[in-house]
Amino acid sequence: MKKLILIIALVTGLNVLANAQQQTAKTPAQKAAHKTQNLQKKLKLTASQTKQVNALFLTEATRVDSLKAHKTNKKANKAAHKAIQAQTDQKLNAILTADQKKAFADLKAAKKAKHDQKKAADAANAAPKQ
Repeated sequence: MKKLILIIALVTGLNVLANAQQQTAKTPAQKAAHKTQNLQKKLKLTASQTKQVNALFLTEATRVDSLKAHKTNKKANKAAHKAIQAQTDQKLNAILTADQKKAFADLKAAKKAKHDQKKAADAANAAPKQ
């Protein structure tokens, strides 16, 4: 009886661990909708801006997903991804008003600072301890 309970607990635990590691990939439309919704909240986009931004992000997400599907060279993919992001930012700036552009630049700067801080913390933690 104890062995049976132990086996059931082990199988259940393994099942939970296996399910915890599965992530469902978002479609390009879901990614675009999420990014648009975030900008809608933070930049107070108008209805026409929201439609334009969603279309822009949908194009970006589709292009990035096609890059990920054709895994060739990691450095080339990274460079292509940065180029796609730069194009998207340029087109986005054409859609936004002056106040929204300033707020968007502040958001990007805050995100970059947070990323750099996390990267520095990870590097400090990865340093060999003596």
